[in-house]
Amino acid sequence: ARYQNELAGVDTELLAERFYYQALSVAPQIGMPFNQLGTLAGSKFYNVEATYCYLRCIQSEVSFEGAYGNLKRLYDKAAKMYHQLKKCETRKLSPSKKRGKDIKRLLVSFMYLQSLLQPKSR
Repeated sequence: ARYQNELAGVDTELLAERFYYQALSVAPQIGMPFNQLGTLAGSKFYNVEATYCYLRCIQSEVSFEGAYGNLKRLYDKAAKMYHQLKKCETRKLSPSKKRGKDIKRLLVSFMYLQSLLQPKSR
């Protein structure tokens, strides 16, 4: 279902997500479904959801090696976004736009902090 979504443009994301959660209910020790859920999450919520899934995959009893590279890619993006956000000026924005920027700053800063706290073993 996930590949139908990616290749054929058929909206099967919810179906794919359901199948991965079913796989986890059958074999919760296997990390691969978490890796796939991270891929499905894409960049939602400034990659926080995908990062959670990749970390769960890595911490699983049977982890998936590819999750390390996926997580590193997200941390690299977070570092780049963090350094760009530091340069942005928010004083001249309307309250609603400032709130959106503040939420983005919080999530990106959280991701950047996560990247700094991760061991550099891989």
